[in-house]
Amino acid sequence: MSGAIAVFVKTPGLSPVKTRLAVKLGQQNAEAFHLASSGSVASVVQSLSKQDNVDSYYAVAEQAALNHSYWQDLPCIWQGEGGLGERMAHIYQTLLDKHDYVILVGADIPQMTRKQLQQASTWLLHNEQARLAFAPSTDGGFWLFGGNREIPQSIWTDVIYSQANTGAEFLNKIEKLGDLKVLDILSDVDEPDDLIQLQHDLNNLLTPTVEQQELGCFIDKLLINVLNKKYHA
Repeated sequence: MSGAIAVFVKTPGLSPVKTRLAVKLGQQNAEAFHLASSGSVASVVQSLSKQDNVDSYYAVAEQAALNHSYWQDLPCIWQGEGGLGERMAHIYQTLLDKHDYVILVGADIPQMTRKQLQQASTWLLHNEQARLAFAPSTDGGFWLFGGNREIPQSIWTDVIYSQANTGAEFLNKIEKLGDLKVLDILSDVDEPDDLIQLQHDLNNLLTPTVEQQELGCFIDKLLINVLNKKYHA
């Protein structure tokens, strides 16, 4: 049996990224954070691929960016048209046509670990039973979804995304489709203050990847700049 895991990314210069972060830290810093965060997630995903029979992909928001230099370390798939629900449904079904199970993750939870991904992968590796995996985020959304069965289009599209109850609403819809495993809740980064929690999480990783360590150093510099701006304001 084989699995697939897709990292959802946007391409700086072609789509706005981390817009709330950009308001306070500047567009250049926000874009640099997005790329460093995406690279950290990809490094964790690749470490899972090396250990398990899981193929890794970037799910790229822009069709014109499928061959962009930012996304050369993994095969790329276009997310397709429509809102987030339609795009997740497209990636999920496209990969499920080739693999026994599929895991979708965001690019803004760079503190995720191989152990957490492996928990989802091991759970979903079961072809006789419908199984789902779900991981909530502290802002009310979710950072991981996985499944080994087809998901009705309406499950994806009837949810209102980027709301405080998005994760709960999505979970309520999927939990009746099969046996469910809920993973650790993690924090993403929308505001500069969120960087402090992320830095704490990265510092407490037992075996961080090189990319996660580099992201930690980048955040150190960002936080120093934020404190300097507050001090001199």
